[in-house]
Amino acid sequence: MKTSTVKSPKQYRTRSVRFRLTAYFIIFALILMGMLWFFQTVFLEQYYESEMEKKIQTAVSSLSLQYSVSETLDLESYLQEIGTISNANDMYFFIEAEDESFNISSTDQGSAGRYYYGRSGVDLARERLLANNGEPVTFKISNQTGEVVTQVYAAKVDSQYRPNVRFYAFAPLTPMGPAVGILAKQLLTVTAISLVVAGILALYISSRIARPITGITKQAAELAEGHYDVEFEGSSYREINDLAGTLNTTAEALSKTDQLQRDLMANVSHDLRTPITMVRSYAEMIRDLSGDNPEKRNEHLGVIIEESDRLNTLVNDILTLSRIQAGVETMKMEPVDLQKCAESILATYRVLEEQEGFTISLETLDEPVLVNADEHRMQQVLSNLISNAVRYSGDRKEVTVAFSRKKKMLRCEVRDKGIGIAPEDIENIWNRYERASSRGHRSKGGTGLGLSITKEILERHDAKYGVESTLGEGSIFWFELPVID
Repeated sequence: MKTSTVKSPKQYRTRSVRFRLTAYFIIFALILMGMLWFFQTVFLEQYYESEMEKKIQTAVSSLSLQYSVSETLDLESYLQEIGTISNANDMYFFIEAEDESFNISSTDQGSAGRYYYGRSGVDLARERLLANNGEPVTFKISNQTGEVVTQVYAAKVDSQYRPNVRFYAFAPLTPMGPAVGILAKQLLTVTAISLVVAGILALYISSRIARPITGITKQAAELAEGHYDVEFEGSSYREINDLAGTLNTTAEALSKTDQLQRDLMANVSHDLRTPITMVRSYAEMIRDLSGDNPEKRNEHLGVIIEESDRLNTLVNDILTLSRIQAGVETMKMEPVDLQKCAESILATYRVLEEQEGFTISLETLDEPVLVNADEHRMQQVLSNLISNAVRYSGDRKEVTVAFSRKKKMLRCEVRDKGIGIAPEDIENIWNRYERASSRGHRSKGGTGLGLSITKEILERHDAKYGVESTLGEGSIFWFELPVID
């Protein structure tokens, strides 16, 4: 027993594109602002101190390189460089020779002297540098009140051109507490604005996406009611345009299928009605008129048997086509010699050469060629194509079955020199009950399902197939299958 769940209006709204896209935008904005808030308030001070440390090391490395590698050092230019870097980076530099022959201070250039805490800072930096065996050291010091914190960096610089020196650099670390508070207030404002903008943007974008989808949904409902002329409209989005195009193709295919179904019912009804009427009429004639006349009775019984056979053929063709299309009947694939199959089938048509003046020929290869196929179904394919060629051979009554090999493919052609097919009918010749207008209607016999059955069997074999025809000159029906090496 099937059960269905009815969605409430609230559930319907919460599952809509507009609602979910808006929610996703707002959630994304919250996550983004939350991450920004977290990093700006929690890691800002650590990041600031790390960057300041790198800044000091870069400045010292630049000045140390000039001192150590230059063969001739212009002291005045060097002092100006120290002053420039000191002013640009709010730093204090102190350089002293290891042999105590000289010392240089950035305050000599009037630069950043306010960050120097006297000889105590230099003494502490020297003490730690010597304790570290001359390897660079970095640490922080603060004034007596603890309000000002200074980043200190000390390094030893050796030179072959002048005395070895020790570099000391001092840079203030601005207290981040007030800055963090200001940032927090700014981020609160930015967060509120971001959420409003995200909501407006989400509503706009979701409306643009949802509007064409809503229209397509309404049009699909019309299609479900049988209005196959409905036209699905796309939008500026490629995916929605693709969806609309696919649905338009589907509507067109459904329209054709509906028409084919109507034609099928009409044709099947016609084909069933005619033999049934004939059977009934001749049975009544036997009952009322020819029951006592053996010659007439046998003639009438012959018609009944012929029409019964026609009914049986029609029903079998319909069942065969339905079973193949539904996939109920599996193909028994095995190595098959189609040339031998063609020989055995053509043997049944030799009577036409004697009675009706047909010329039926078979062109084969010099050696057997095997293909992987269902032998019974391929015999049916060959029989359908040969019967079709005989039926529409016209006055010349010439039919040829020819086999040829093209690399790794076996090609079979069934040729006739009959009435041919008009170009506008070629595409539909394989459809159920589709007969080319130039080939007449029911007067030629057959059930109208032969080529459709042939098409289904060939497609189940992954075979290539087609037809080449010239109106008034004849047709060539062909198919190709891979050869078994």
